[in-house]
Parts: sequence; C-alpha cells; structure tokens
Amino acid sequence: MKWIVLLCLVESLGSGWAVPLEGLEKFTVDFFPNNSMLLAATLSTNFLVNVPKCLSSSKFSPSKVRIAVAQLPDATASTGVTKTEDIQNLRKTPQATVYFAGEFKSVSCRAGRELVVMDIDNSQYELITVLGFQVGAEFCRETKGPFCNQALKPATFYRVNFFILDDKSEIRGHTDWSPAIQTRSVKNYDSADEMYGGRAGGMIVITILVSVGGFVLVIALIAAVALSNKK
Repeated sequence: MKWIVLLCLVESLGSGWAVPLEGLEKFTVDFFPNNSMLLAATLSTNFLVNVPKCLSSSKFSPSKVRIAVAQLPDATASTGVTKTEDIQNLRKTPQATVYFAGEFKSVSCRAGRELVVMDIDNSQYELITVLGFQVGAEFCRETKGPFCNQALKPATFYRVNFFILDDKSEIRGHTDWSPAIQTRSVKNYDSADEMYGGRAGGMIVITILVSVGGFVLVIALIAAVALSNKK
C-alpha cells in the first residue's frame, strides 16, 4: 500500500501539477517595465502585463510560459499559493480565484537576440511587435482550449505569475507574483474596455503597415547602425 501511495506522489510531481513552489527554479521578470502607462494600462475587465523577452536556465530548456492569475481582496493580500495544484483550471472550477489563464511559447535568450520576423507582400510589409499579454481577454463560454483567460471584475485587485514549462510540458520554474494591480470601476459596461477589443488569446500586438519607401528607410537605418558599430 505504501508503494502505491509513493508511486502516486511521484506521478503527481512528474505531471507538474503538485510541485511545491519552493522546489521550482525562480525567474525574474519585470511585469510593468519603467512603469509604462501603456503596458500597465488598467481597464475595468482586463489589463496588460509585459511578457518575458527571453528565458535561460542551466537546469532545463524553457519551452512554454503559463500565466497564473490570482484575485485578491485588497492590495496587501497574498495569493496563499504554496504548490502548483493550488492553481485551478476555470474549465473545471469556474469560481476559482487563482487560476491558469493561458499559455504561450517562450523564446530563448539567444533566439531573442537573433529573431527578426517580417512578412513582405504586395510591395508592403507587416512589422509585428508583441506588446504584452492581456489578462482578462475572454469569456469562457465562447472559447475552447485547456485554459480560459476570463474577463476580470471591475474595481478588483489581481496579481499574475509566470510558470515556466520544459519541452515535456512539465512546470520547472516560476516568477514571483507581480505587484497588485486594480481594475477600474465603471458604470457603463457597454462603452467600457473598447481599447483592446477583439484580441483573442490574450496576446496584444502592434501591426504597422509601411510602403516600400518606408521599408527602404528601415534597411538604410539598420545598415547605418551596423557600420557605426564596426567603427
């Protein structure tokens, strides 16, 4: 009987859902860089947090980032989370106050320095820049998938935490919980939070369409910077 219990414990640890937070590697992330009003923009049912530009570890290869959200009674309250199984899934527990809101691929620090993405089409190109993760971007009844990034409550405090997964989708690291951020209080819900409407999945991007002339200007600027660095 003891062997069965031990086997179950090992299995739960391997799955990444019952790991004590103190046993995970700690990563440092600036959730609101330079107190940016844009990235820390707070609306009544959602807000933005910065996403890690790159993740590096000597213990494992970071593959995905899973974001956890905690609803708080006030700005000084802690989340009370000591292990990963304390974080619920809204698909199974709709009323959970600490839950996983979504998941996205991580970028290694080396790839982050070298990666440039452009889509050139019909004499134009799209320059797409990830602006941040929109916490509170979905209505669970209208979406599918393992997690739900549900719309937040107005005038309520929240914290977020990034959990880092390896290439086997096991949780191996996490950040500290972010500073508490409060959503705005609104009276007219029909006119609220139109700024980032229609951005499914949580990721907010900026898309800039530039003509051929603009593209040539960008190339010239890159060449000038490269030449100046050689000097």
